[in-house]
Amino acid sequence: MLGGLTPEAWDGLAGPHFYSTSAWLRFCAAEYGGRSDAVVRDGAAVPYTELTGPPMLPLYRWTEQLSARGLPAPPPEGLLVGPREGYQTHFLGAPEGVPALVEELRGRAAGRPCVAMYLPPSELESVRRAGVTAPAVVMDADAWIAVDDWPGYLSKRKRYRVRAGRRAFEEAGYTIKHVPLAECVDLLAVPASRTLAKYGVDSEPEEERGALRGHVRNMGEAARVAICCRDGGDPVGFCLYYVGTDTIFLRWAGFDYDRLADADEYGNVVLVSQLDLAAELGLRWVHAGLKSSAAKALYGATLRPVWLADLSADSVLEGAADQVRRHNADVCRELREDPRTAGALDPETWRSIDEQTG
Repeated sequence: MLGGLTPEAWDGLAGPHFYSTSAWLRFCAAEYGGRSDAVVRDGAAVPYTELTGPPMLPLYRWTEQLSARGLPAPPPEGLLVGPREGYQTHFLGAPEGVPALVEELRGRAAGRPCVAMYLPPSELESVRRAGVTAPAVVMDADAWIAVDDWPGYLSKRKRYRVRAGRRAFEEAGYTIKHVPLAECVDLLAVPASRTLAKYGVDSEPEEERGALRGHVRNMGEAARVAICCRDGGDPVGFCLYYVGTDTIFLRWAGFDYDRLADADEYGNVVLVSQLDLAAELGLRWVHAGLKSSAAKALYGATLRPVWLADLSADSVLEGAADQVRRHNADVCRELREDPRTAGALDPETWRSIDEQTG
């Protein structure tokens, strides 16, 4: 699974990239099965999975994701480059080794698609330098919140909103406690299920209990939660997270909406409590991930694009540069025209879209 490296050697290459660590890759392998391996060449490394059909998580189904954007899409069987969950793919180790990794991946794909999903901007630059010419597709905006001087760097209006939200939360009788997930996993199945239902995903509490137990089983004490209780009762909400070397990575949030008091529960449980904890631990970032970009921007998130790059030598995207360019520009324009997110876009990492569209 680690290309012949020991976990210690692999993690030395992974560094601060939590979703590339040996522990997280073992979690993905245990949860999703299939054949996973890694390419290690010239001081660089990257994991991949052999797909014989669409992966379990919809956001990793490249055929569906590209088709939904009106773009040409390769078939679903092939190599998924990067981890199968986490929405962060990194090429590890020496940047000068990336061309050899791409060459080896293409060889192992043997004519099938070879697709890297959710590449941060720096990783996209690496595959470009490695000779990948197919146009890259913006998949989403990725939220990072700086811990230093938070909330001091927020605008006056946003600082007021944060303070008002804290006050309403406390006056509603809520408390937040940080505990290992193993201590409360059975109490969180209902909030987890009801949040999925809010977004149109049919799920029973027992199914989500099993998914939460998977984190306990495979990640142990590293899996932690901020649980939100009211007046001493059972949790009405939670945020599952992992503490990395300099970042808290938010993984999963759930709320029992029928029991909430409309007191900014999401902001306080998912964002404020994690920023407070990160400051206590001396960390630099809270990685808030994809979706709900407007809510995260309110709390100071910087939004950066994450990309799909088809590494295949004969990518179906090669002849669709204009379509991809229009799609990327539409994503950027939508974020810029929304007053809630307009000021949150990191100009450096969205610059390539501006250059492509003039």
